[in-house]
Amino acid sequence: MIEKEKINHIEHLVAPDKAADFFSFFKNIIDKTEYHFVRLKISGKEELNIQIMAEDKNRSMVIEDCKALSNIVVDEIELADDFNYEYVLEVSSPGIDRPLTCEEDFNFWVNNKVFVKLKKPINKTKKMTGILKGIFNKNIKLEDVDSKSALEIEVDNIRDINIVWSPEVTNLN
Repeated sequence: MIEKEKINHIEHLVAPDKAADFFSFFKNIIDKTEYHFVRLKISGKEELNIQIMAEDKNRSMVIEDCKALSNIVVDEIELADDFNYEYVLEVSSPGIDRPLTCEEDFNFWVNNKVFVKLKKPINKTKKMTGILKGIFNKNIKLEDVDSKSALEIEVDNIRDINIVWSPEVTNLN
């Protein structure tokens, strides 16, 4: 196995819905590589549509990386006795509107604008945009873009959270 930093994945954000059933299988494959797991999405019944988002240690993922990881995943699937599904595989970078899926993301992307979808409403809304202020004790802090008021959201209440990319607001640390 390749030596790399431990990532503190937030499993329901990395592998939402149906993908949760496959998280361990694909995490074990990706952990053997130089890449970091960002997101797993799976849909379909007769044929699974598998989307893996990953990146290297520099938070980059070029087409050559996607091809290399795709080949590794296909080889591992073909060798696995416990994966008996027809599938279509897509390996990609997280993109510029990347999802935040691990504790490290919430600290790396501090002071960037994010769009959050919640499981349960806060202040009568399940969708909000704000400036990410970090993660503290399993809660993320968000600053409202307009009112500048602070809001704490339990990580377990987050359905999805993505960077809102624009040249004016994206701050690479």
